[in-house]
Parts: sequence; structure tokens; C-alpha cells
Amino acid sequence: MNKLSLDSQVEIISVHVHKTAGGTFGRVLKQIYGESQLFSDYQGENLETVLVKLLAQPQARVIHGHFPAEKYQEHFSSAKRIIWLRNPIIQFISGYFFWKSQSQKGVVFSEEHKSMLDNNMSLLEFAEFRATHFINPLANFYCRGVDLTDFYFVGVQEFFQDDLAELKQMLGWPDFKMEVFNQNKYPNYLEHLKEALEDKKLLNKLIAMNRQDLQLYQTALDLRAKRKKLSNSWEQYELDLKLSQQKLQQIQGGLERKQSLISKKVALFN
Repeated sequence: MNKLSLDSQVEIISVHVHKTAGGTFGRVLKQIYGESQLFSDYQGENLETVLVKLLAQPQARVIHGHFPAEKYQEHFSSAKRIIWLRNPIIQFISGYFFWKSQSQKGVVFSEEHKSMLDNNMSLLEFAEFRATHFINPLANFYCRGVDLTDFYFVGVQEFFQDDLAELKQMLGWPDFKMEVFNQNKYPNYLEHLKEALEDKKLLNKLIAMNRQDLQLYQTALDLRAKRKKLSNSWEQYELDLKLSQQKLQQIQGGLERKQSLISKKVALFN
């Protein structure tokens, strides 16, 4: 195994945390580097298998996919590590409704997903079910064994376009088409989200089962505040809400006003 050639080959390692606009970011990477230079790690293959494939694909400069950051910790020392995080409470709720929306297509991702659909679990029931199976996915999977300060860039999904523009400048990327990240396709999703955020019993459950991930998310906000030279993470939301209000007046109205209300709810968790 020619470790030296691999180390110089890979420039970007992008950890795609589920439901954090990682699909949109992957398409941005494909625009910048080209499809042939983007290696997708979504199959859960072990490290040795991936390294063999990378040796056979010497043009690959980017690794992007669902994998724990520690997977490549001993390789690609010169590569820039990138990860996007999202408020874990909103992330969980979004994931639930995304899974529900897939039932109409007959898509089942896992036994856990199948059990949720077969038993027609409510959001609270699904939270209680997950609490006994898989909690704190950031701490226990994606960021296991690493620190957020080990990453070259920690983006925050709630500020996706602003953070992406900053990353573009940091890396000297050429212009690319800025896409809006995938919106949840579940019918009336924003209303369901608003209702969930007003359910104290549900919120207490989600907070209790995601405390480690909430701490990581707060660290991501603090890192962003430091990078942006803001006094604290709350100031980030104040600025974002102000920009959103300006956008509301200029563009849409009804739908985006609901999104602004949701953003205010999100800020309460930080």
C-alpha cells in the first residue's frame, strides 16, 4: 500500500451527517472537483477496502459520505476535514418526517425504519424507541474519537449559504451554482415541526436523549462565532433572524414567516 501517494492524493475529507444538507454539499463538491475526482463512501466499507479502491482511482481528490471521522484519522494527513452540523432536536424531527415520507415510495432504509412504519409510531413513540437503540449519533458515531477542533471547517446547517460562501473563499474555489438544500417533502412539514417544538413532553425527551449531541452543536456554534468574530452564538441567531426578516419583506411572506418563527424556536436550545 503506497501510503505516501494516498496522502498527497486526497485534499478534502467531508463527513456527511444525515439531514444536514450533506447531499447539497456533495453536489457542490462534484461541481468543483468533477465526478471522477469525488469518491463516495456511503457503503460502510472497511478502511482497507476503501484504500484499495482509492489506489485504483488516483484522480480522486475528495472523500465524501456517511462515515465516522475517525475512520481516516491515520491517513491523508494533509487533507482538510469538513463537517456540517445541525440542531440535533430539529435534525431528529426532520429525520422522522423524512422517513415517514419514504413510505409512500415503498423505500425502507433499515429494520428500525421498518419498525417505525409497521407500528405507525408517533414522533414521541419514535423518540422513546430510539432512546433504547441509537442516541447521540454525533457523539457516538460521526464525531466519535475526534474533537470538532480537529476539523478544518465546521459548518452549521442553519447558516448553510453563508457558511458555504465563507468556505468557498477560504479554499479559493471557483464560482459554482448555489443550490437550495433539500426541503423535507412530508406534507405540511413546517406545521408539523412547529407543533413538535411546542410539545414540552416531546422536547424534554429529545433534549434528554441528545445531551451529548446538543453540547457538540453548541461547540460548533461557538467555533462559528469565533470564526465570524461574533460575541456569542446567540448573536448569530439575531443576525440570521434580521436577514430573514429583510428577505421576508422583499420576497415571499407567508411560508417564510413560518420559517422565521421556527428559527426563533431553534434558538431556544442554545
